[in-house]
Amino acid sequence: MSSTQAKRLEDLPHFHVSGTKQGDTHPTGYIDFELSGTLDRIDGITEGRCWLLLPERDCLIGDLKSLDPEARTAIFFTSEESIPNLAGSSLPYLDHVWMVIEPEWIWNRVLFQAKDASARRFEADQVSIIDGREVKEWVEIRKIGAETEGARYYPIFPSGQVDLPDAGPDGVIRGGWSHEHCELCRDHINSGQYGFLDRSEHRVCEKCYSKYVSAHDLSFLDSA
Repeated sequence: MSSTQAKRLEDLPHFHVSGTKQGDTHPTGYIDFELSGTLDRIDGITEGRCWLLLPERDCLIGDLKSLDPEARTAIFFTSEESIPNLAGSSLPYLDHVWMVIEPEWIWNRVLFQAKDASARRFEADQVSIIDGREVKEWVEIRKIGAETEGARYYPIFPSGQVDLPDAGPDGVIRGGWSHEHCELCRDHINSGQYGFLDRSEHRVCEKCYSKYVSAHDLSFLDSA
């Protein structure tokens, strides 16, 4: 019987940084950085959003652009308040790795509960086709108390139907943030279900915790 071989950090593609360039500084204090370099291999690598892993269990999130498959060169764009001197560094490429491979990473099994969400109705610039219907209006919701985590968007169909409870006069949907996403498989962890949470608010479902996290196995990256 064949089995999937566990994947480790050294099995990931690596981005060898040849130079860094500082760009504009934004009002938020974040600075644009451009890292040029080469990849030791390009199988499965495409331009777009990715992560470069740094020492001390940190990472850079950004976009890989100007990928030259023959030369294996590329440019990585990111915005950070600061970055260390990375010229000459060889950085593993991808995401969600430290929290899986680090044996002392602390996880707690928790029961997830629905949270209140703020709601904002808006009209998009362009029409989208959702389930065969034209949609131009959307509801944006954000979890109360964690507004910087990101938003979710729900279409308002021409009939006025939207797959959300009604917002109150204060613009709050009680229990509107009804699920979380597993960081590894992206499946829902619904209210009333157990999952695992680390100190940085990363969330994984029980299945992925058992299959990958507790085994320190990076084979989930094969389907990324």
